Amino acid sequence: MGAADKSLSTEQTDALVADSLTTQGVPERVNYATGVLLGAEDFAAEQLYLRSRLGRAFAGLYGQGTVAGLRVSCPAVDNPDVEVFVAPGVALDRLGRLIEIRRTQCIHITRWLAERDAKRANSLDRIAVIDAVREDVPGNKRLVLDVFARFAICPHGKTPAFAAGPFNATDFVVASRLADAFELTLQLAHTVNHTTANPKGELALPRPRSAKLEAMLADMQGITDPVALEAARRLWCMESALDAWPEASALDPNRLPKLAEHTNEADWDKVLLARVSVPVTQADGSAYPALDAAAIAAIAAAPQPPANNHAEPKWRDLADNGLRPIVFNPYSWRGAL
Repeated sequence: MGAADKSLSTEQTDALVADSLTTQGVPERVNYATGVLLGAEDFAAEQLYLRSRLGRAFAGLYGQGTVAGLRVSCPAVDNPDVEVFVAPGVALDRLGRLIEIRRTQCIHITRWLAERDAKRANSLDRIAVIDAVREDVPGNKRLVLDVFARFAICPHGKTPAFAAGPFNATDFVVASRLADAFELTLQLAHTVNHTTANPKGELALPRPRSAKLEAMLADMQGITDPVALEAARRLWCMESALDAWPEASALDPNRLPKLAEHTNEADWDKVLLARVSVPVTQADGSAYPALDAAAIAAIAAAPQPPANNHAEPKWRDLADNGLRPIVFNPYSWRGAL
């Protein structure tokens, strides 16, 4: 995780999650009046109100995804540790919380693999890596990894305070700051549609909207009458808005349902940044994979393909930024250099 300094303590539960998913009550603001005694809980309630209103508006208007920056790269050239680099930027999570990264972060794939290889032979994490090796093209084996960002609150900066609870203490301290921090994770890409013929399944792809809305959008492509097309567009926009209210997971009322790119329910608040495909070698189906240095070197030595102004530049890079959800306002004014 990252924050303003290195003195971070355990992550704090965010009250905004429960407030955003509650089905009872209405938003409440603190009422100020002369002579009213305010306690710490009142100031916390004020912060929660402002954060929840802003988050609700952001999530409703813009959805979730990258707002600016956060380009992910994993160059095949001059990258002996096969590091994944995440550039500075900001994203919105599904509750409208801002995930801000202010300087380039890196994740070592070599360390990630070594940590799991060092575990017991029957460790689920180690077995999962072995089972995740794919060979879509005979002789070319690879591991597909997803890079996620998540909002986290990290209290830090201890300061003296009155002891809380039915006891006394002269050395009681509390955190003086709550850092709007972040967590970057590297995970095996989620797979779906496992069958006997295809036991490894297919790589899950993020879906921008429901199947119903996708079908409505596809139907619009065949409408040629301008009046009918405008009516179909308006209906699609209305259905998009009516379906946008977040419903808590049926498995846990304190979470939203996981998305297609999420492996399990605990991933529900993570935002996908990129997918990284790493060449590996594997002696047999039960052996732990190792990075394929020869294949990576071949990618590094590959000639530059013809220029294509309409595609993401992925030459000599193992990371694919094209799958991530995007928050984009086409009317935003950027200025010109």
